[in-house]
Amino acid sequence: MSTPNLKIASALSLQINGEPVQTSSTTLADLLTERGYDATLALACAVNRHFVPRTLWAQQVLQPGDAIEVVSPVVGG
Repeated sequence: MSTPNLKIASALSLQINGEPVQTSSTTLADLLTERGYDATLALACAVNRHFVPRTLWAQQVLQPGDAIEVVSPVVGG
């Protein structure tokens, strides 16, 4: 008996701002959406200590073990 080919999404183990997370997102843009970040706000992102311009978020492919930093400006003084 043959079994149909099923695509099973495997979770990636990553760190976001130092916290371990599991995700099925494959790009930085998808990860930010999944985690509830509002991409219309001012955000800066780095993957493995390398800044990723907003224009490349959808193209930045995530790998197991990546360390992602997401920061936003703090207003006030």
